[in-house]
Amino acid sequence: MQSGTRQATSDEKLIPVFLHEDPWNLLRLYHVYRFTLAGAFLVALVMSDSNVKLGSHDHALFVWLTGAYLVLAVVSNLSSYFQWPDLSVQTVLFVLLDIALLLGLLYSSSGIEAGFGILLLIPVLIPNLGNPGHISLMLATITGMLLVAMQVWLQSQHVGDQGSVMHSGLIALFILLISTASNRWIRKASAVATLAQRRGVDLANLSQLNQSILDKLESGIVVVEGSGAIRHMNESAWDMLGQPGNWRSKPLQQFAPELDHHLQHWLHTICPRIASFDVRHQNTTEMRARFSQLGNQSRRATMINLEDTTEQREKLQSAKLASLGQLTASIAHEIRNPLGAISHAAQLMSESQNLDKADTRLLQIIQSNARRMNLTIESVLNLSRKKTPNRERLALKLWLHEFRKDFIQQNQLREEQVNLFIEPADTVIEFDPAHLHQIIWNLCRNAYKYAHEDPSKLQLDIHGGNPTHTRDIMLNIIDNGRGMTEAQRQRLFEPFFTTSTQGTGLGLFMSRELCLTNGATLDYVALATGGSCFRLVFAHHR
Repeated sequence: MQSGTRQATSDEKLIPVFLHEDPWNLLRLYHVYRFTLAGAFLVALVMSDSNVKLGSHDHALFVWLTGAYLVLAVVSNLSSYFQWPDLSVQTVLFVLLDIALLLGLLYSSSGIEAGFGILLLIPVLIPNLGNPGHISLMLATITGMLLVAMQVWLQSQHVGDQGSVMHSGLIALFILLISTASNRWIRKASAVATLAQRRGVDLANLSQLNQSILDKLESGIVVVEGSGAIRHMNESAWDMLGQPGNWRSKPLQQFAPELDHHLQHWLHTICPRIASFDVRHQNTTEMRARFSQLGNQSRRATMINLEDTTEQREKLQSAKLASLGQLTASIAHEIRNPLGAISHAAQLMSESQNLDKADTRLLQIIQSNARRMNLTIESVLNLSRKKTPNRERLALKLWLHEFRKDFIQQNQLREEQVNLFIEPADTVIEFDPAHLHQIIWNLCRNAYKYAHEDPSKLQLDIHGGNPTHTRDIMLNIIDNGRGMTEAQRQRLFEPFFTTSTQGTGLGLFMSRELCLTNGATLDYVALATGGSCFRLVFAHHR
């Protein structure tokens, strides 16, 4: 601390500790003190108390100097109000006038016996407070010498008792000692204040640098107070949470209830240990939240590190499809060729004229199952071939409008059976058009085939858009069918799982895989009103 103080003293001009706010404040306060003191002298003069020896040596001089001191008090207050002349000139000028007038008032009141000689200490200390240096010491020395000289002169004129010179010398020595001590103390205090101010600037710059670094991080950072209010949120977190407006000092639960739920669980069961949770914000954005404590237990805040898992999910999907491609290549080589031979042999046998009805039925079973097996292998091969999506920017409402018209025509449905609603209307996604067509067609075709035995009773709603407080775009395919049981929902997206004897069980599995390939997700949402809802959540456009 001492080395820092010396460095601050040598490197830059000291700023008085009392003047960091407004350098005129101290001078204005001193002018008020001067005005009060002049008023006190005037009151004492009017009262003419015999116990007060004011003006006892030269009453006329005392009256004249009291009036001059009162005028000086008024002028000094006006000067400090208009700030003219400058601060240093006013300080030195008015202090010198104060010392001269106080010495004159002491002289007219028989010297040190008047009892207010100690008042000379105040103007002597004022330059110290404004600008620590040798001016105050010089003023203290000159004032002490003038005080003693004045008292010697009065003593030579037989004014005052024998000990008045000694008394004046003690007061002069006291003024000099106090001035010296205050000069050293104020210089040290000013050096510390200057150093503290510089350290405060450094801390402010460091805080601003940290803030800038946090704001530019790709991972999201959210700082939450112990009360649950948001203290800070960087740009990445703001984007992940759907770009909420006016979020400062608002509860986290208002913008991210799922994230707040995991936060409360962490606070009550795990804190202060660091923990991570997989969170699905507003049932759309998938992210990983890492909670860590800031501060102590009494003034606790929580830092939440948010990581978008979309990119990680896409990498896993690419690796999975690469493995699937190797598997399907083996399937094509090991199964498809023997299956083709079986199918060809069954076809040749069916051309024979010597087959009875039982043999014909057996050949039909062989050919039907061979075609079904070939269809399954073809579906898996098609999935593995589409590893790299050709993403394009698609105007969702316009694209779905064309899809709806085509689906109605091919399935001979009425216009009112398929409703389309997208809000906002200018919603744009990035997706492979062929993949998107295959996914939506598969979901709508499933509703057409399985929702009702009579397709004329089908009601299909396609709703989408950007929900509040989330950055991702959602699309719901809703039908008015019988819905799914809990057991069926658990296995709905498993490969080869089907509730129909005619299907391969790969339609929904392929649809989900194609969604994942394009950075999107596909889930089933149970509806309380019945029917089925398949929800696509498209990846955030970066």
